[in-house]
Parts: sequence; C-alpha cells; structure tokens
Amino acid sequence: MTVEKSIRIAFVDDDEHLLSSHRRNFGRLRPEWDAVYFNDPLKARDIISEDRSINAAILDIHMPGMTGLELAAELRTHRHDLIIVMLTGYADLQSALLAVNELGVFRFYPKPTTLQTMLEGIEGEIESRAGQSEETLPTDFLDLLELGVIAVDDSLSILHMNAQSAEIMRRSSLVRSGTQGRLVVDPAPEGLNAFLNPPAHQAPRAQQSFSLERDEEKLSFLIRRVPKKADGKTTFMVILVDPTQQKPPAIDDLMDLFGLTRSEAKLTQRLAEGLALDQAAELVGISHSTARTYLKTIFAKTGVNRQPQLMKTVLSAIPSLR
Repeated sequence: MTVEKSIRIAFVDDDEHLLSSHRRNFGRLRPEWDAVYFNDPLKARDIISEDRSINAAILDIHMPGMTGLELAAELRTHRHDLIIVMLTGYADLQSALLAVNELGVFRFYPKPTTLQTMLEGIEGEIESRAGQSEETLPTDFLDLLELGVIAVDDSLSILHMNAQSAEIMRRSSLVRSGTQGRLVVDPAPEGLNAFLNPPAHQAPRAQQSFSLERDEEKLSFLIRRVPKKADGKTTFMVILVDPTQQKPPAIDDLMDLFGLTRSEAKLTQRLAEGLALDQAAELVGISHSTARTYLKTIFAKTGVNRQPQLMKTVLSAIPSLR
C-alpha cells in the first residue's frame, strides 16, 4: 500500500554533509512526508516557485550565488503560502528581524537545531494556519535571541515578551510592566510618542533608537514598526539591550555590518573585549605593526578614531541596528 505524501519539504543548503544528514533522518522522522533537496539556491528558486506541492522550505542564510534572505524574498513574491524556515550559523539579529518582519519567514533557527525541532514547528504551523486570522510574532523565535524583545501595540500594551526582556525588566528601574499590561518607560524618551503616533501628514518611520539613562543605569531601546497584514493595524517590536550584559558580537556579524575582512573582524572582536592592541594582536596571531595597520582601516570602516569609541560602536551597533 502506498502512503500518500501529503506534506512536502524543500531543503536548500550548500553544505552537502548537512543535506546528507537530512536525507538520512527525514524518512525516519516523517515517513508520511516527502522531501526535495537542493545545494543550488538558484535551481531551488526556480523549482519551489512553480511547484505548489512544496509546503515549506528550510533555507541556509549564507550560500554562494544567492543568500537565504535573497532566496526568501524571491520565493515570497511567487509563493505567499510557502512556510519559510531560515537557518544561520551565528546569531544575526539584523537578518532575523528582516526575515521575520519583512519577508514573512516563519522561524529563524540557529545552527545546530535538530531536524525534529524544525519539522515539529512546520507541522504545528500547517495545523494552525486554517484557523489563524492574523499575523503574529513567533514567540519561539523571540526566545532564541540573547536580547530583550517585546511586541507592543501603539498604546504600548504588551502582546508578546521573551524571557530575556522579562529578566531585564526585573533588574532595571527604567522599564517595567505597568497597569493593564502596558510597557512603562521611565523616563519616557523624547520622540517616542511621535514615533508611535506620527502626524497624518508625516510618513511613519520604520525604526528609532533611544538611550535610556538614570543615575548609573543605562539601557539601549530600539523600537521597530511591524505592520499587520490582516487588519491593517500596526504593532511594534521593542529591543532592549543592557550594555552591562552585552557580549562582543560574532566575527561574521562584524564582517556583515562594517565590511571588515575576517582578520580585521577578529582583531575588532578582541578589542571590543577591552584588550590592549598588543594583547589583541598576540591572541589573533599578528604582529603589533600589522595590528596598527588593521586598526586604521577598522577606524575608517566603523567611522571612529579612538579605541574607546570603537568598543562603544561595536557593542551597541548590532543590538541597536544603527
């Protein structure tokens, strides 16, 4: 008796070892499903765009020829129904926000994430889509981030909140959950209300950053506009960053954000940890003179001219998306 293949998944990754692993495990985990595998994102784009039997696509974010974000954008123009899952080898917040908010990506998983976890997420989404009337922010995605993430409406009523934001609010006196579940920011930053409710003649801004500060306490506060497609209402994603808890960003993040070479990014990462130039150079494995040459280029690319400024820029740029 032939089992009907009611759900079909596409895997797109240039890593042949990972694709082989998926081939070995997929049939065992979901014997009633079907799968197709692509190591070429361009070929995957052409086939998935036309093949309506493919319910979901799991894409690697970093691939030669076409990135996962580019592939997701093209697939979305042809397949509004496609469930898109994105994989990345490092915590890339900027790409995650773009993927979820603008490309309609369902989930953004870090590598390694088990195939079972991804398939369970897709299965749950397929089962819930029939009764789902509006677009919501995936809370599982929010908890993957090391930053505090809160979804609010235009009155700052809290819709979703991840565990990290709850911890920041527990420690901080600058933000809290007030009456009727509203996000309270104290002191309220100038311009926040104008961002939430812009004048009718003014085009709304996509995002805005604020610095919250009182006495010795500081928080970075980014708010990003997220329009809902179902009813036209607007929600907002708030990113809270406690600078005392922030770790230096990954090398790949530094390369993507500032256009650094890998060697420059390695040196920058060490400098962001507060090391002196000679100490950083030794750990990276370059001479002091080479490190000084790199530093000049790093300053030019990041727009600073002193090492303390570099540390502040590097530690704040990724979470604030400035």
